[in-house]
This record gives sequence, C-alpha cells and structure tokens, in this order.
Amino acid sequence: MKKLLSFLGILIFLLILGLLGFVFWQSPKYQGEITLEGLSQPADIHFDKYGIPHIYAQSEDDAYRALGYIHARERLFQLEMMRRVGSGTLAEFLGPDLVDIDKFFHTLGIPKHAKESAAAFVNQGETSWKKAADSYIAGVNAFILEDQLPVEYLLLGEKPRPYTVEDMHSIIGYMSFTFAMALKTDPLVTKMARELGSEYLKALSVQTLPEHHFIPVNYPDSLLKENLLVSSQLSELLEKLPAPILQGSNSWVISGSRTKSGKVLFANDTHIGFAAPSVWFEAHLEYPGFSFYGNHLAGVPFGLVGHSRRHSVGLTMFENDDQDFFQEKLNPANPNEIVIGDSIFPITSRKEIIQVKGQASIEFEVRETVHGPIMNPVSKEISALTNNPVSSWWVFTQEPSKALEAIYRMNHAQSLQEIADAASLIHAPGLNIMYGDAEGNIAWWAAAKLPIRSDKVHSKIFVDGSDPESQPKGWYPFTENPQSINPSSGFVASANNQPDSSRNGHFFPGYYYPGERWNRISKTITSKEDWDTENIRSLQLESINETYPKLIQFLLEEVRRDDFQDWNSALEMLTKWTGEHQLNMRSPTIFYKWLYHTLRLSMEDELGKDAFKAYLETFMMVRSNSHFITFENNPWWDKKGTDAIESRADIINEALKITLEELSSQFGKNYEEWEWKKAVVFEHPHPLGSQKPLDKIFNVKSDPVEANEEAVNKLAFDLNGEGIYKVTSGPAMRILLDFGNVEESISVLPTGNSGNRFSKHYADQKELFTKGKYRSQLMNEQEIKEKAKGKITLLPKP
Repeated sequence: MKKLLSFLGILIFLLILGLLGFVFWQSPKYQGEITLEGLSQPADIHFDKYGIPHIYAQSEDDAYRALGYIHARERLFQLEMMRRVGSGTLAEFLGPDLVDIDKFFHTLGIPKHAKESAAAFVNQGETSWKKAADSYIAGVNAFILEDQLPVEYLLLGEKPRPYTVEDMHSIIGYMSFTFAMALKTDPLVTKMARELGSEYLKALSVQTLPEHHFIPVNYPDSLLKENLLVSSQLSELLEKLPAPILQGSNSWVISGSRTKSGKVLFANDTHIGFAAPSVWFEAHLEYPGFSFYGNHLAGVPFGLVGHSRRHSVGLTMFENDDQDFFQEKLNPANPNEIVIGDSIFPITSRKEIIQVKGQASIEFEVRETVHGPIMNPVSKEISALTNNPVSSWWVFTQEPSKALEAIYRMNHAQSLQEIADAASLIHAPGLNIMYGDAEGNIAWWAAAKLPIRSDKVHSKIFVDGSDPESQPKGWYPFTENPQSINPSSGFVASANNQPDSSRNGHFFPGYYYPGERWNRISKTITSKEDWDTENIRSLQLESINETYPKLIQFLLEEVRRDDFQDWNSALEMLTKWTGEHQLNMRSPTIFYKWLYHTLRLSMEDELGKDAFKAYLETFMMVRSNSHFITFENNPWWDKKGTDAIESRADIINEALKITLEELSSQFGKNYEEWEWKKAVVFEHPHPLGSQKPLDKIFNVKSDPVEANEEAVNKLAFDLNGEGIYKVTSGPAMRILLDFGNVEESISVLPTGNSGNRFSKHYADQKELFTKGKYRSQLMNEQEIKEKAKGKITLLPKP
C-alpha cells in the first residue's frame, strides 16, 4: 500500500510538473530577443502593465512587420476564426456542423468578393498601404512558422495555413456582413406585410418615427468637392459563428468651447458581441514621422479606432439599409432566365467546393441573377415565403473594397480634409466616422455609398424584381451623405440613430435605433461647459433609459388594481422607477419580463414562435416598443382563435399576472428579493467554450453588470421568457481622450489584450470593465520605458 501511494504521489507530481511545463511553454514571453525574417533594423516592443505593445521601429516596414508578428502571437486563433468565417472554410477546420454556415457565406458572395478585392488591392501597385499590409502579413507568417501555436490548434489537431491578403479581405467581408441587418429583418417584415397586412405594420416602427431622435447635420462648403451622380433559419446559423458580431456603438466629440482644457474631447465605445478574447487588440506604433495608438481587428494592420498626437478617429455603425431582396419572375419558357419588363436576363451559376474536416468535400451550385445571388437555398426564412427565386442585392458586393486604403489614410491623416477623402472610399459597411483634432476641429461623416431607390421600393419588403421602375438607379454622391463639421452646438455624436435629412432633403432608410442613447448624450453634453475625462466618465457608464419609465407608467394605467391587491407595494415601486438598472433594483427584473409577456401574448399567435423570437432579436423591437404599446388601434392585441376580442388592457393584465407568478417561482414570493443582479449573467464565450469542459478553461466569467437596453452604457441581452438575461454585447472598449493632454487618454477592454489562454493578460481587465474603471493609453516614451513590465527586441536575421 505504501509503495502504491508512493507511486501515485510520484505520478501526480509528474503530471503537475508536466502541466506546469506545458503552461510555461504556452505562455507568451514578454522579455528577450527574437530574430525576425525581413526586418531591416532592430525594433523594440515595450509591454505595459496590461500587455499592450508599444512598438518602436526605424521604418514603416519594420513597424508593421513587428505588429504582424506580435498580433499573431497574441491573437492568432482569433484571426483564424475571423478569416475562416469570411472565407467560408469553417467546416474544413471545425467539422461538418459548420457546412451550412459556409454555404451561406459562399452564396452571399463574401469569399468571391474577397478574391476580387484582394486582386484590386494588388493591382493598385506598390502603394504605401499595400507595402504596410504586406509587411504585416510577413510578420504574421513569421510567427506561424515558429510553430509555437496556441493550445486551441493542439486541441483541434490543426495547423494554420499562411496568412494572405485575401484572408485580410475575408475578415473585412465578415465585419461588413455583421452589419447587414437586412438578412434578419426584411424576410420578417415581408412575412408580416403579406400575411397580416399594413394595419399590423402601422403598430410597429418599420421605418423611423417622428418621435425618435435624429442626428443633426451641418454641411461645410469648405469640404465640397465635385462628385457626380453615377449609375451603376439565419438566427440559428449566427448562433454557431465562432467570432463576435459588431452590433452598435456610441461616440461623441466635444469642441473646446465646452471643455475645461479648451481643447477637443473625444469619446468612443463600440458595441460588439462579447467574446474571449474581446474583439479589439490595442497597439502603439512609433517610427520616424509616425506615432499612432490603435485598436485593431485580428488580421488587420491598421487601427479602425485610434489616435495620434494631433487627431483621433472613432466609429459607430451607420445602420443604413444597403441590402435589398428582389423576388424574381421566371421566364415561363426557360426556368434559367428571369423577366424584367420586356427584357429577359439569364440566371448564371458557379460551382463552390467546401472542404469538410474528416469527410469528403461538398460541391454545390450558387445561382445568380443580375440582382445578385439567389438566397432561397440557404435561408429558410426566405424559402418559406416564396417558391420564386429571391436575389440579394448588397452594396458591399457591388465593387471591390477599399477599406484597407481608407483606414490606412485615416491613421496617417494630417488634416480634416484627408479624413473626409478617406471616408469617401468606404462603400460598405455603413460607418459613422467620428473625428477630433488638436486644432479644435470636430466632425462626423456617415460613410457609405447610398443607393438611389425608386419611390415604389419599400426598403424592408421584398422588391418586385420584374418591375423596371424598381431597379437600382445609381448612387448619391458622397458630399450628399449626412455629416456635421464644426457645428455651432459644440459637439457631434452618433449612437446608431437616424441621421437628419441629407443635403438634398432625403431621409435615408435604415435599421436605426430610436435615439434614446443619443438624446441622453446630447442633453448631458449641453448641460455643462467644463467637460474633461474625469467628469465625462459618468455619462459613458450611465445605465439610464428614460423611455422605459414612461412606458411602465402607461402599462400601470391599464392595470386592474383590484386583481393585484397583494402586489400593491411592488406596483408602487414601479411607479417610482427612474430607468436606472442598478444591480440592487427590482424594477428592471419586473419590467423586462412584463414587457416580454405583453409582446408574446400580442404577437406570437400571429407570427408563430420562431418568427416572434426573430422579431425580439431585431432593431425593430427596440424602437417599436413605446409605439406598439401606446398605439390606439393596434390590431395585435386581439388573439387569433378566440371568440372574444381581447383589448390592450386584457393583454397587459394577463402579462402582469404571468410575470408575477413566474418571478415568485423563480426568486421567491417576496418581491424585495427580485434584485436585478440575480437575473443577469455575464460571460465572454470562447469559440471552443461551447464544448464542456472547455468552457471552464476558455470562457471568461464576469460579475453581473447593469444590463440594459438602450442606455448609454448599453449592455444588451435578448428578451426572453426565462427571466435570466445573458449579456451578449456591449462596449468592446471605452475610450476617453482630451487633446489638452493626449498622453493622459484612457480606455479599458472587457477581458484583456491577449487571446492566449495562458497569458496573464487574457482577462486582466475584466474587473476594471465591470466596475467602470479605466487604465491609461500610454504614449509618452519615457513613461512607457520606465513603467514597462517587459521588453522584446526584434533583430534582423543575419
């Protein structure tokens, strides 16, 4: 027995020793010297307390080569997931469960578009942005060749192939797809219009309503340039995506007339699906003539958000409608042709091959009309609506992407005009470009190519593809796009809400949010003239929704109090709710479940369970709630299949009864115990975390946060009947910068800067994030070197 125990003890010791050795081998080192192929001169990388690399190089080529190497070392598996989603090669890497996603992306045309964009990028010649991208790619591949790969590759039994410029455009394509709200929304709106009729749509906010908040525009003549008019079941799939979806954002830029320093103050918090690692990788680059602190997507060498010492650039989603679906009319004499007016056009086809891990490859056909790919085979929502082909006309696939050039130009810009010129290169996805500089300029541009539609086209209902008058009619010039340059208000802000009319008086349709965040931002900024990075934090961290307390008052007016005498104190508490979402409050716990059941009892009988669930996941639900509940002639209240005609009061009271019963069962009969924190779950999922027990290893669990819908600090969740709300998206960083002292700018990430599970920087910012704290974005060379927690010197190979 003693010998057995001794043997077991030695075995456990050796296992622990082996595990520690493996962890040490896998952990990225933040100290030492590394030789890097292609480097012309030594480059130093100083790592601060949070593992953010500060790269000092002697040339642009060396700087981007170093960035590519260190970005791959910290985020290679994230890069792998992003490029495989965009290139339609997930099944090759993860197995047959992902075949349908690959088919969807190939049909939509993102891999094809990536090839075309990469070719156009190369054909431009040796531009500065191509040279920088090539250097970055070389750095990524240098790390891949080292073969010290992240543990995820070991678990999957895979190795990465070399990184390419086509992969880079695949990642940009995936980013653009995540903005494409039409794929979720338009089939649902078309279903409502066809099966229920216009009266049902009137109770919703299919388009922006007059009571919503609009972003003001201000067009400066100084930036005008000649720009002529030219012609020219998804939710289930998305749940399988191993990469975060970009969903919204806030940004505001305040002029010196409203700040304590007298200089521009810049704020940005992009709203993206939470994941481990979080989407942004921070890096600071310095080489002669260039200094920039950026937030980078995996695989992209230029910072989509970032700042130099003289300018800062941020972004939010424009949410413009850039995708239409054309229901085609087949030629009766030839099913491989469509009819438009008196003309006949062929349906073309191309073969796509999907490699599948552990199985034979799959060949399938993608058919296309003059409008775009036919989506019926890969969209259950579309195929359920019609047997006729439905083609996707999407702005993104209409021309090669110039996003890399645009972002490079923004990083290197020296003036307001250069930013405007760069923004004009972005054709899709629609982005609100936010800008501020040391000279005192502030600006916002809605960057996208905006299509001209016929008045006959409803942008969220399938278009009659056979009508000649309903065809795309060209583009509005970029100078007509909504924008605001140095407005007299002293600030610009965007929060995914509807921009005011363009210069030509046109309200461009989109999937905009109601503007409650924008309104809070606007009212708060204009209330003071001494803003700085200290006192503006409370706005960025605010969890107040001013609309929902008004809505709950309306609901309470419909309550038959005699039926709820045992709950008088709980209902009285609701009357005092100010719209905050503090964790010890009970009002949010009651409100969201009550809202869910009110909508469910109203809509599920008409839509069915699947379509109702889809409705809850669209922008339309968020911006329709108030209108839906207060709309006097709302036909949704009456239940299908009952003899009685149900009223609004009937539905609201039934929903309240169910809500109180369920919460009593869930949290106890004393409503004082229904604290919001008990209903909120906050976890950052890793692509492998869906497989137990890997969730315990890779997922990052955080303390509950003040989950909310449409507060400035938007921490979103899907409304559901369970009454447990998993926070799915929110600020992917929180940046505050005052040009009174750029080197004192601050930010925070939801998890950490490293994607390596064994790095100490994998989740070292999660507590800062949940507690509403920040850390410095260091740019001062002396401070960086004095405070550095590690230094790697990259040396040229002899």
